[in-house]
Amino acid sequence: MSESIHDSSAPHRPVGRSGDLLLLALALGLGLAASTWAYQALTEAEQLHAMKRAQAMAEPVRLEVELTLARLVEASRSAALLVSTHRPLRLPAFQQFARELSSSLPPRTLIEWQPLVNGAAERRQLEQDARADGLAGFEIREPSAGGRGWQAAPERDSYVPVLYGWPTGQSPLGFDLAPDPLRMSSKLVSAAQRRPVASSSFAVIRDDIGARRSWGFAISSPVFDTMPDSSSPRLRGYLAAVVELPLLLAPAVDRARQGGMGLWAMEGSGEQAPVRFTSQASESGTALPPADTGPAHALQQRFGVDIAGQPWTLLLQPLPEFIDAGQHKRPLAGLLAGIAGTLLFSAALWRALAERRRTARAHQQLAQERERLQHVIDGTQAATWEHDLITGETHVNERWQTLLGYAVGEFQPSPGYDWKDDCHPEDLPRVRDALRRHLRGEAPAYDVEYRHRCKPGTWRWIHSRGQVMRRDAQGRAQLIAGTMVDIADRKAAEARVLELNATLEARVVERGEALAEAMESLRESREALAQAQQRATLDALITGVAHELSSPMSNALVCSESLRTEAQQFQARITQGGLRRAELDAFLRHSAEHAELISRNVQRAVGLIGEVRQVAADQASAQRRSFDLSQMVGELISSLSPTLRLQQHQVVLDIPEGIQMDSYPGPLGQVLINLVNNALLHAFEKEQVGEVRIQAEANGEQVQCRISDNGRGMDQATLEQLFKPFFSTRLSAGGMGLGMVIVDRLVHKVLGGRLQVHSQPGAGTVFTLSLPRMAPPIKPEEPAPGL
Repeated sequence: MSESIHDSSAPHRPVGRSGDLLLLALALGLGLAASTWAYQALTEAEQLHAMKRAQAMAEPVRLEVELTLARLVEASRSAALLVSTHRPLRLPAFQQFARELSSSLPPRTLIEWQPLVNGAAERRQLEQDARADGLAGFEIREPSAGGRGWQAAPERDSYVPVLYGWPTGQSPLGFDLAPDPLRMSSKLVSAAQRRPVASSSFAVIRDDIGARRSWGFAISSPVFDTMPDSSSPRLRGYLAAVVELPLLLAPAVDRARQGGMGLWAMEGSGEQAPVRFTSQASESGTALPPADTGPAHALQQRFGVDIAGQPWTLLLQPLPEFIDAGQHKRPLAGLLAGIAGTLLFSAALWRALAERRRTARAHQQLAQERERLQHVIDGTQAATWEHDLITGETHVNERWQTLLGYAVGEFQPSPGYDWKDDCHPEDLPRVRDALRRHLRGEAPAYDVEYRHRCKPGTWRWIHSRGQVMRRDAQGRAQLIAGTMVDIADRKAAEARVLELNATLEARVVERGEALAEAMESLRESREALAQAQQRATLDALITGVAHELSSPMSNALVCSESLRTEAQQFQARITQGGLRRAELDAFLRHSAEHAELISRNVQRAVGLIGEVRQVAADQASAQRRSFDLSQMVGELISSLSPTLRLQQHQVVLDIPEGIQMDSYPGPLGQVLINLVNNALLHAFEKEQVGEVRIQAEANGEQVQCRISDNGRGMDQATLEQLFKPFFSTRLSAGGMGLGMVIVDRLVHKVLGGRLQVHSQPGAGTVFTLSLPRMAPPIKPEEPAPGL
């Protein structure tokens, strides 16, 4: 890679002396001729020396750039492999490995995860998951028309947004790259070739879209998911490393300036490739182009670099301080050396010594670069190997030996060592083919994963990469070298992923069946609880009826017993004889009074039975009928009067007559009973005498019914839980937490209405029922009302 630097300086012969005028003239002529020759020779030597010095200064810069790019590409590939093992990739995992990778990347390199999103449904899901992941306000967006702000991206068939970025706060999260052909072309190539690919240069956009931009590029590595039912993996997205050229080339610029050189980076490999970066600018800040004439142009060093498949050209040009005035004066000094040979010899010797010092410094810098390269190899724990195809000699480093179970210095391959003996038989054809293709020049590198034999006789998965370092004049390979990395953990992780994928469908089916059984059990429990609630309501009605009937029936029984006793006494007087008219009149008067009392009490019982019979029929059935709302609610409250008389609170009806409805009185009554009982049980403080008011008014084909109380009210947390199953503030007192769930279901599913609740602590509670006068028919698949 590097060129040898040879000493181009040599001592010059001193000019002779003159003895007389003729000899002086001859000496002068010879001296002038020698000086002219020395001047020309020194001029050419200075140019050659400057060229070699420029090459020596450019070599460390080239090594710096190539090493940085190699780290960048390898880090991008490694990051993509890490992402492929995380399904799904979450923000904490991304930040963890991005933080670890950033130490090996140029400063402020943006590491971005750009998933492939298909369709509007996946877009909404991605945005929802991103916000849940802590990315507040995340949405897929794109620059506005003016390019000074962001706007939501329109509906597309697919999106490639920036989901995660590192460092935090730098990447334009949500930026959709799909409609940008410049950014997407390299990604499509990387997905097709399954390797990191660099994009063309572009103005880097950060999260602050209005900030000043600089030129840069992105290296995109595709991330695939291996699908168990498909031979081809599915593309998940891209792991991109976005680098700004000023930051990427900053170390190279510093190294170039130390050597007195300026740096230009041009996109492409042609002479007319556009300049995307330069370290040289005018006082006004305008970028200066490289010289096209003069000494600086003659000493330019141009070399090409490959950035993940994208060709670039780096040009190094000497700065004015590199081309110092001394190199023009030295040829003039050579002209004067014809007169002063000693001075010329001394100057030549000093120049030779100075050149040797410069050469030594250049070699020292080169050795330092090699040492840094060795540090990179040691830091990445890469095993290295080198094989001479002519002599058969093989050399490996210490990491190679320890990786395969050998002690340091234990493995010393002989010239007859055959690598095929340590390659797993199943992998041998694939490894041999990869090596043969590279040796023939059909592949740019030798890159293969296989199982290598360890000292204990076991096999270890490794990733071996290499390249021919020397070929003969006929193009035949003579020396090949490369690295070997342990990938046993990754292969084990891939095997676990494949095993999980293989059993995933069975686990999903098993859990689906369990969920279906749980849902069926829940439905049966809900119906049983609802039936129990309905039976409890009917039991309350029966208890109230029994209590109401006891008084009139007891009165009628007392009157009938008294009348029977007087009739027996009257019969005895007739038998004895001597009945007086006064006794007959008294008996007839008492009989009429008793009969009147019996009649009134029996009529009262019959009326009460008639009222309650309709309420009970409504509660026990799902029959639909026409009714007057005021009459129906009055009968319902009358049936509850025995229970209500035990309360210190008052239930007030405020419903005008004439509100006719064609609906289900049973479910409506169940709703009203639950709301009234709920208020009596929960609304009032212990010593408070409260009031529950039932109001209704007709509004066209709708009826607004309000059940309000003047109790303690409810806070926001209770309101949010009110209609959830098994929520009750009185669970410890035997409440099941299903009353409001049944009320909500009856109002919506059976009565076809809406239920709203308004409450504040200390201001009471109001339930508002919005019901149609004519209820919709119950759908056949729905269970009976109240169940």
